[in-house]
Amino acid sequence: MTHFLDKLPPLDLNDPAARDLWNLLASVYQSKPEVRDLSEQAGLDGSEFNWDQPMRWVWRDILNLAHRRGRLRLLLEQISQSGDTAIAARIDELVVPAPVTSAPAPAPDTTWKGFGDPGLEKVIQAEPTFLDIAFLRRGVELGAAVCRLLVTMSGQHFLGTGFRIGEDLILTNHHVMFDRDHGDAPAAAVEAWFGYERTFAGLDLEPTVVNGDPASIVGAADHDWAVVRTTDAMPTDAPVIELTGAAPVRVDDRVYIIQHPSGAPKKIGMIHNVVRSVDDDVVQYLTDTEGGSSGSPVFNEQWGLVALHHQWVEAKTNGLTEIRNQGRRIERVVAGLQAAQVI
Repeated sequence: MTHFLDKLPPLDLNDPAARDLWNLLASVYQSKPEVRDLSEQAGLDGSEFNWDQPMRWVWRDILNLAHRRGRLRLLLEQISQSGDTAIAARIDELVVPAPVTSAPAPAPDTTWKGFGDPGLEKVIQAEPTFLDIAFLRRGVELGAAVCRLLVTMSGQHFLGTGFRIGEDLILTNHHVMFDRDHGDAPAAAVEAWFGYERTFAGLDLEPTVVNGDPASIVGAADHDWAVVRTTDAMPTDAPVIELTGAAPVRVDDRVYIIQHPSGAPKKIGMIHNVVRSVDDDVVQYLTDTEGGSSGSPVFNEQWGLVALHHQWVEAKTNGLTEIRNQGRRIERVVAGLQAAQVI
């Protein structure tokens, strides 16, 4: 049987190995800039593709064009060399003379009562949403660093979210720690509730309450960040979240926010969480937040910190108003922390 790479164009996406390749690339590579770079490294002109369509169909067009121009093997080599050893290994399984493919479809079920014949498992929507299961494990680990903040200003109590960034240091928003109505006076008292969560059975866990030192509060309104040092030891399971090292965030990336919305037990926003806009100062995304989420960490899919959530905004897109949530880019926050000699 002729290998799909050696068949005459067009690429036969009904071939099991070709279909597996298509599904693999469409599920792993979702960032348009990254996919454009990979295709152009293989000698394909990015202007020949419709980048406004779902990435699954972009990949179909890329594979077809690469095959038609005799550059599909080169494209696969570029992808294999891009650094993901697991993807490279799977590509190797598909390009050998006897490709390793998904199990064949089961025999038709004559009792099927749907609208058509059943088929193989498939991505239901235009974009796949697969993540390695380790994503959940790492999220739980880092989630222990996120705390509910109870802040006292001018005799009133306010809620926010913060997270540990040092031995005794918690990062949140300026507007959580400073009283705008009273000359930007810092908070008079700060409590950080670590482990304020619910079990899967819906039972509330007892939080560890750590006090902050009001005299240590430092912040800057321009990029809406503030820090407070704790007077009590933080929980041993609360890791320090690294402020640097994350890949720059880009439009169409997905971002995840661990938070205390409305002061409730800890939650994560991870549905319809696409980045809509990025500039030098802010990241805008569709990830859900609520009042009380101010000061939450915004993570990419590798759990790198990319922004400090602080508010929602309205944006005009093609004459339509779109509501977005927004975070300050962590690079701007780090610059402010360094200028203030906090880190």
